[in-house]
Amino acid sequence: MSKRVHFASTNRVYSPIPTTPSPCASTSSLPSTPDLPTTPPEVDIDFDAGNQYPRSPYPHNFELYLDVEPKDMHIHSFLAFSPYQELATAYDLSQPIQVIKQQHPPQTLMEAATQPPLQYLTLVCPEHLPWDIAVKASNVYPGSYVTVDDVLTAIYTHLRLAVNPMEYERLDPQAKQLVDQAYFARVARADPALREQEAKKGVKRVDFLKGVNLFMGLSGTHGGSDVWELNVS
Repeated sequence: MSKRVHFASTNRVYSPIPTTPSPCASTSSLPSTPDLPTTPPEVDIDFDAGNQYPRSPYPHNFELYLDVEPKDMHIHSFLAFSPYQELATAYDLSQPIQVIKQQHPPQTLMEAATQPPLQYLTLVCPEHLPWDIAVKASNVYPGSYVTVDDVLTAIYTHLRLAVNPMEYERLDPQAKQLVDQAYFARVARADPALREQEAKKGVKRVDFLKGVNLFMGLSGTHGGSDVWELNVS
């Protein structure tokens, strides 16, 4: 294979779960809204039951807050940036999302990503990504909130978007070299039967991480209680 990066002719979103549209996909990629029941399904979640994941010491409050001071907002321990502790979520962001979802109980993934819960979050990664990652509550019912699963799905889906040539050309020469290396390494890890097809899909936003793919959690920012920084290593 020629050592030259490729670019997709269209900007595609690859959903990890074909039957469920991604919460952060563009409106053009989503099917029309299906008929929905008038009340949400009941989910029995016991937050105080024994669980292998540490729970937040703050009381669980499921009233949605739209204006909360950053100091009063807390991230789920599963998503928290804790550089001096063992990672609760050891996930290589270049790998399929099923890798992380299959390792943890659905109950944990359906818990609120923040306390107090929010209907949307914005993730930034200024060192690597020139784009913000929008995270919305995947459930459309009134009072829905962003879950741990919503955050992981939004990150995965965003990083699978194709990079266009103009975005690539804005990089300096050193950054281009690192992105190229990440692209070729990702293609090389693909199933041999699908490798050529994967190469033709072109550079993706995950390649802008430049091989620094380990999810290290989210940390607060000065941008507001709904803006969190994506940390990688």
